[in-house]
Order: sequence, then C-alpha cells, then structure tokens
Amino acid sequence: MIKRVACIAALCATFLTAARAEPGVTDTTILLGGSNAMTGAVAAVCSPASLGAKAWFDKVNRDGGVHGRKIDYNVLDDAFSAQRAVSNARRLVQQDGVFAIFGGCAGPTSAAILQYVAGQPEVPYLFTWAAMNELTEPTKKNVFALLPNYAFQVKVMLPFSLQRAEPKPKTAGFLMMNVPGAEDMRKAVKEVLAAEGVNLVFDELFEVGVPDYTPYILQLKSKNPDIVLFGDSAAGAAKIFLAMKRQNWHPKSAFGVATLTAEQFLDPIGDYADGWLSAAGMVSPPSAPESKDCNDALKASYPDQKPNHFTMYGCLAAKIGVEAMNRTGRNLTRTGLIASLEQMKNFETRISGPISFSPTDHMGTNAVIPFGTKDGQFVVLGAPLKLAR
Repeated sequence: MIKRVACIAALCATFLTAARAEPGVTDTTILLGGSNAMTGAVAAVCSPASLGAKAWFDKVNRDGGVHGRKIDYNVLDDAFSAQRAVSNARRLVQQDGVFAIFGGCAGPTSAAILQYVAGQPEVPYLFTWAAMNELTEPTKKNVFALLPNYAFQVKVMLPFSLQRAEPKPKTAGFLMMNVPGAEDMRKAVKEVLAAEGVNLVFDELFEVGVPDYTPYILQLKSKNPDIVLFGDSAAGAAKIFLAMKRQNWHPKSAFGVATLTAEQFLDPIGDYADGWLSAAGMVSPPSAPESKDCNDALKASYPDQKPNHFTMYGCLAAKIGVEAMNRTGRNLTRTGLIASLEQMKNFETRISGPISFSPTDHMGTNAVIPFGTKDGQFVVLGAPLKLAR
C-alpha cells in the first residue's frame, strides 16, 4: 500500500511539473516563432531580417545555446498578407506552442499580429521591424519594439536635415505610403516644419502597391520644394528616386525614414542621392567594423545572402533577445523574460545605440543614426541623435 501511494505521488508530481512547463521551452530547446514575407512583393526587403536573426541564433547554438538550450526559430511565410500573418500567429501560439513571437517585418502585417496578441497577453511579441506607435503607445505588457516610430524619426532627424541643408530650406514636400503610422508622421512633419518656419507646399499619401510614381514626381517637380520628406519601403523608395532621375529633377535636400538606410534602396540608384539625402538609421551599416560578428554569423548560415540593413536589424533583435533570455536564467518563463527586458538598461550591442526598456517604456532606443550617401555608399553623418525620454 505504501509503495502504491508513493507511486501515485510520483505520478502526480510528474503531472504537475508537466502542467507548469512553459510553452515552447524544454530541457534542451527554446521554440520561437515568427511571421514574415519570405515570398512575394516585399520578400527581397523583409526576409533578410529573419535570416539575420536566425543566423545569430545559429551562432548562439554553436556556442552552447542559452543555459544549455538550443534556439529553434520557426518563421512562417505571410507573403505580406495581413490575413496570413494573423493565421500564422494563431498557429504558432495555439498549435506549435511557441515561447514567443519574434521578429517580422512591415507595418500592415505587424499591425495584424499586434491585434491578435492583444488577446494573448501572456505571449511576448518581440522586435518586429515596423515603425508604428501602436506597438508601444500605450505600453503593452507583452510587446517590445526596437524601431522608433515615424513621428519619432521625424522629430529627431528632420531638424538635423534642415540644419544640414545649405541654404536652409524655405519650402518642403511630403510624400508617404499610406501605412499604419503615416498620419502620425504627417502630423510630426507639420509640427517640425512650423517650428522651423518652413512652408509645406506638397502633401500627399499614396496607396501600397502604386504602379507608377511618375504622377507624384511631376506634381512635386511643379512645386519644386527645397526639401522633400519620403516614406516608403526600401524598394518603393528606390522607384521614387529613379522616377525623379528620369524627370531630371531632385530637391536640394531630402529626408527619409529608416527604410532609406537599406541597401535595397541604395543599390538600384547608385550615387544619385549623394550629398542631398539624409535618413534615420537604426543599425550600423554592414560595412562598419562593428558589424563583423553579425556578418560572420550570416555567412556561416546563409553564405549566399549579402549583408544589408535588414540582416543587421535581425542580428540586433536576436542579440537583445538572447541577452534577455540569458538574464532570465535556467528557469525560463515568459513572465521572467518580460521582467528581464524591463530591467535592461543601456545594453551595448555595438551595432546600435544603447538599448533600454522599463516597465512603462517598451521602446528600446531613443536615438537614430544619421545616414547619408557618398559615392553610392552609405556613410554615417555623425553621432546618434536623441530625444529626451
């Protein structure tokens, strides 16, 4: 009878241990999931973010993992479809049982996943490449971001761009893709221009997938603003600049959001933007010496993938995720991970400004890196630019 009771007690203990097991965490693995456009119209831009993150996770696994656990990063293809992104997120959480939803790319799909995780507050949603203030305003317990929103990029970088231009611009134009966050950017642009005494003479949003930018460029050219503020995907922005080149026109100065610090933007246009473009960067360019460890990891896992802005961003996100999991310890839980992130202060990644979070602020950075171009290559124009928090 005593043996039978002991056996039942052991079975109960085993059952309770299993019941308390954290989703996605075993003795040997940590399962992370993501949704990204691995195929389709924006795959060339967005998919490298997942490859950069996966390459860093592979490096960590080769070095022994996170407290002995190997990271398994399962990225599902959403082909830039918001509906597919939600289906992917639901599958990752409800069927695959991931520890966290990690990474991703683009505003429409990220917005769709954000809406889904609002009903799954226990599931961390970490570091998608999207510049939406909805990710962190208001603060959501399970959502953390690294890419400053469009309004932030404008408030930090546009005054720098105006001061850098010679002579100082008197008129401005605004041309932006109509994505989540576009209205916030438009509002911030108007506030900065008004404070600087610059007259906005052109103000247009265009829909995602516009087939031809020429009509917008002809309208811009007719207004001939001194500075133009651009917001589009990296590939879309390249098409805008090529349309300006065909019309033999460009403004004296231009400002771009973070997508205009990506090689997918610069490679097609070559040296056309030299000297008159500045843009808000998030990570060091892959040519910088401090980018070597990310580039080496990428080469080891994906030798055919050329390093670029998005592989660097993926590496950055993975570095921060790994650091947070390491700080959480062997008893890895979702609540523990969130607590570790909220306690992270001035973590140095070497490829970005210091990363900090708090219980009331889940945006990891308060700085952007000013980028320009010279001889068809990105150059850093100065120290990171900050806003007081």
